[in-house]
Amino acid sequence: MPGIQKVQGLRDAALSWEEYDRVEEIPDEWDRLAGNNIFLRKKFLGHLEQVNRCRQRYRLLFHQGSLKGIYVLYRLKLDVFTFSSLCLKFPVWTVGIPCSLSKQGFAAHPGFEEQLWLDIRRIRGAKLILNGETSLPGTRGETLPTCVLDLDWTSFEAYLDAMRSHYRYRFKKARSKWAEVKIDCVNPENFDQEMYRQYEGVYHRSPYKLEKLGLDFFRGLPLPAKVLRASHGGQVLGFVLLIENGDQLVFLFTGFDYKLSPKFDTYLNLLLQIVHYGIHQGFKSIDFGQTAEETKMRLGCLMKQRKLYLAHSNRFLDTLANRCIGFLGYQPPRHHFKVFKS
Repeated sequence: MPGIQKVQGLRDAALSWEEYDRVEEIPDEWDRLAGNNIFLRKKFLGHLEQVNRCRQRYRLLFHQGSLKGIYVLYRLKLDVFTFSSLCLKFPVWTVGIPCSLSKQGFAAHPGFEEQLWLDIRRIRGAKLILNGETSLPGTRGETLPTCVLDLDWTSFEAYLDAMRSHYRYRFKKARSKWAEVKIDCVNPENFDQEMYRQYEGVYHRSPYKLEKLGLDFFRGLPLPAKVLRASHGGQVLGFVLLIENGDQLVFLFTGFDYKLSPKFDTYLNLLLQIVHYGIHQGFKSIDFGQTAEETKMRLGCLMKQRKLYLAHSNRFLDTLANRCIGFLGYQPPRHHFKVFKS
């Protein structure tokens, strides 16, 4: 994670902040600073504004008229112990994308991270910054890592052949249960009620719940997206929602029939189907997202750190939160999986 640079000679008089509560009012400069994070661009944020209203606000930092920092702020009743075994829910201002994914909800030119952090700290109440990749000056804790697989193979068969024997045996055994399963690649507007019920099933079983999205989120996605739907004998077994972000494929959401899962090894086979699709379509990497790290590491994924930051306008609570951030944060698995022969 890169260190924080400081721009010398910054004066408050040269700095200014603007705030908007509607995406359509945000200047187009926002997207240029968002860069290759398509989830931080206006089109996707505008979609979330329509289907997942949570008091979104958009803050922009200017220095001498030039945009230097942006972040998304939204209100969420969050379990402060989301990543531990306890439960305590209260309203929090969250800096992030109002949709459960592993991308950060802010961006800053090098040297302007401190100004962004100070502005967040000035907001009254509790603040939480999720999924940080860019370093900020505050005390950091761990949130769920994201799992990334670099695609160094020209075919799915070559991917399996590169594995050590016991991994290859396990995956081929799983694939044998998939022999009569039909895979359809459909557009998000064809996302139906059955797939949505399966998404809800996964959501309700998740130990790390944040936002639950409605059916309109899936059907109206404005991003280059595909749904891989698995079915057998007319019964939908499950699906994965994939976003095409340049040369990276992003696994966003899944759902599957839990009763049929043991028979078809559904979750593992859906993940393998993502690898098959990614290699076949020529992507360079797959971001498999957060949760189920051990299963994804057995596919060959590497964990990429994501950071969280806490702040509170009450000095006592701010000090307490930052002293306890290691306890409140997520403890990633320490297992090492040597999946490939070399």
